Amino acid sequence: MNAEELKRKIKEIFGEQIVFNKEFDELAGSINSPEDLFSWCILIKERKILPISNAKLGDKIVFIKKIGSSDRCLVIKIKNGDFKEVHLGDHRYYNYLTSALGIKKSSNTY
Repeated sequence: MNAEELKRKIKEIFGEQIVFNKEFDELAGSINSPEDLFSWCILIKERKILPISNAKLGDKIVFIKKIGSSDRCLVIKIKNGDFKEVHLGDHRYYNYLTSALGIKKSSNTY
């Protein structure tokens, strides 16, 4: 599945307000099982998956899924109920973003 198809399907789940990080297009092609990612997104929207809880996040609610051996998907939601961002990143980007959010513990935590 190409990046535009992946984005379209994610927007169908979360809404047109979703924005994607700049690495999304590059890494989208490496997702071998997009249906697994879509199922996870649906479970998040239905509130069947608990977010990462951390006081440092303020008004952000974060969900992280490991995709493949080193890629991660992060969904960041603002508390007013709208999902705002979907990030795909390699392990280095994951480390950077979780550190910036103040939720970095270890590579095996999320």
